[in-house]
Amino acid sequence: MKRKPIEDLFPLLESEDAFARLEAEKALRDLALRDFGFRWDAAAPDRTAALHRIRGWLDEARKRENARRDAAAAGLESLDLGSLQGMSPAEVEKHLQGLLGKAKFLAGISLLRPKCESCGRKHATVEIVEVKGRDASSILRLCDACASQRGEASA
Repeated sequence: MKRKPIEDLFPLLESEDAFARLEAEKALRDLALRDFGFRWDAAAPDRTAALHRIRGWLDEARKRENARRDAAAAGLESLDLGSLQGMSPAEVEKHLQGLLGKAKFLAGISLLRPKCESCGRKHATVEIVEVKGRDASSILRLCDACASQRGEASA
């Protein structure tokens, strides 16, 4: 993903000209291959919130790129996902922690998934995007059990 063309869209996404925002919204989806909930015809506060999500996503992408570059410069071995097949989740975590431990700048990375936002006991395995109107408003992270209960309650 090239961040620069997306960053170049911000003046158009923030424009007072609705047509410019419409064209920029289309270009954003084509470049990012995702929907951040930005709508050209939304109220200004909703557009600002979507732009904040886009900037956050770009910052995370920049951090990932820097980490990959630093890892390559440090001569770390690459991760072959095929080598993880047949391993238990505990073995995979141990292997990945071993790789991360070789680089001081990656030492603080945690491989654990976030906790379930409902029960707080198990790791979240499901993400539910809540949509209000035409905009994505939040992401709820749940474990399988809580996601199943939520599905039964709404059915």
